[in-house]
Amino acid sequence: MTIHEIYTALGNRMVGAMMIHSQLVQIFAFVDLLPDMRKQESQLQEETHGYSELCKYFIQHHHNVLVADNPPQIDILNLGMLKKSSDELTSEDKMYLIKYGMREWIEWEKQSKILYEDCYRNLVDISEVASAEFVMRFVRDVDLELKEAERIFRVREGINWNLDTIYDKQSRVGKR
Repeated sequence: MTIHEIYTALGNRMVGAMMIHSQLVQIFAFVDLLPDMRKQESQLQEETHGYSELCKYFIQHHHNVLVADNPPQIDILNLGMLKKSSDELTSEDKMYLIKYGMREWIEWEKQSKILYEDCYRNLVDISEVASAEFVMRFVRDVDLELKEAERIFRVREGINWNLDTIYDKQSRVGKR
C-alpha cells in the first residue's frame, strides 16, 4: 500500500466511526440510557478530533489533503422498533436495543483495531516510522475503548441485562 492509500483507509474508518457513534447516541437517548448516550457523545468528539489530527498530520508531513473517499455506510438505526415512539417500547425492546447497540459498538471497535494495526504494519514496511508511531496512538486509543466496551458488556451480561439494575445504576451515576 502507498502512504496515501494507508491514510485514506484510516480516514475512511474514522469517518465511519463518527457515523456509528452518532447513531449510538440516538439509540441510547431513545431508550433513555443517559450515561451510555454521554459516553457515545464523548466518543464522537474523540473520533472527530482524531480525524482532524490525522488530516493535519497528513498535510504537514506528506503535503497532500486527505479526503475520505469511501467511508463505510453505517446505518444501525434501520430497526423496526426504532420507528415506534419511545413511549411504546417494551422492556424487551429496550433490552434488545441496549444489547444491539453494545454489540455494534464492540464489533466496530474490533474491526477498527484490526485496520489500525494493519496500517501501522504497512507504514513500518514502507519505512514510514514516524507516521507509524503517529498511527500507534489510534491503535492504543481503540484498544482502550474496546476493552471498556467489553467490560460494560460483561457487567451487563453478569446481571442478565436486568433493566431495573441498569437504570438504577444510571440514576446513581447521575447523582454523583
